Amino acid sequence: MGKCNHDCLNCIYDDCINGSTYSEKSLYRNRSEQARKNNIEFQKRRYQEAKKNGICTACKKKKAAYGLKCYECYIKQKRYNRAQSSRIREFWQENGLCYQCGGEVVPGKKVCRRHYEILLKNIVLCHENRNTRKAQKEFSRMDWIFQKGKG
Repeated sequence: MGKCNHDCLNCIYDDCINGSTYSEKSLYRNRSEQARKNNIEFQKRRYQEAKKNGICTACKKKKAAYGLKCYECYIKQKRYNRAQSSRIREFWQENGLCYQCGGEVVPGKKVCRRHYEILLKNIVLCHENRNTRKAQKEFSRMDWIFQKGKG
């Protein structure tokens, strides 16, 4: 009889799906404190070795090209971070908090006092910038052309 590869959905053995295959998670959760400490130390050692050798610290397979990660792990982490930040911002907006930091909002606004002042400074800087004024004039000219039906 061959060795089971724990691929129970495509298993060649009749008695493979029996519940004991899936008990590994419960065994992992019910480890002793010493086993937990050993695992943490092992993971730290493995991370430091990968970092020292220039290997991706996430998958430990490819050369690190973006900081401590390979291209695939870097993209995966960026997507995860973007999804998490959008979830947090949605939560803040639904609960009437500042969508930038989650602080208390200025009455009648969507941002806190700190971010409101930053936005006001940015508006002033935009109006002072020559390129912004030029873009505004160009936009209003294009708007005029489209209103006349010439565009």
